[in-house]
Amino acid sequence: DAFDWVLAYREILPEWAQTIAVSKTVQTVLKTQGLSRAAPAQARAELAALEPLAAPVADFSTRLLEQVEQEAAKLPAGATWLASSDIIESVFGHYKTFTARGPLKEVGRLVLLIPAFLSDLSAATIHDAMTSVRGIDVEQWVENNIGLSMLARRRRAFRPDTKTA
Repeated sequence: DAFDWVLAYREILPEWAQTIAVSKTVQTVLKTQGLSRAAPAQARAELAALEPLAAPVADFSTRLLEQVEQEAAKLPAGATWLASSDIIESVFGHYKTFTARGPLKEVGRLVLLIPAFLSDLSAATIHDAMTSVRGIDVEQWVENNIGLSMLARRRRAFRPDTKTA
């Protein structure tokens, strides 16, 4: 009895299900392959598995693919851009998990770890990095781009004044 109201939508439910399937298919292509000039063809190929589509759904699919084509046409040839924030959210989630051990929750010098999360680092790559980049250069980059940590600012603010003692 509680779901009797759904019966009124019995005829349209298959179209809604197809519309959701079309949306999810295009979304999956864009999330996994990114937005590129090849994306519309990739999405079209994936959508072929859903055919035949009801007329309104086919119209929706066409309009959706046209939008993807318009956006893809704006990209330089050979470029693939992120079409979802999932990846960047994952990277920052990983960063937050890693830095959760620390007492201060701020973006500090550990932000330099982010490229390590995104790469497969071999021992040779790590060795090359450690021998070609001086520690003082990293410290200078941190000073110029990040500045003092919250802890360093607190220490400076609350340090006893040694001149008056």
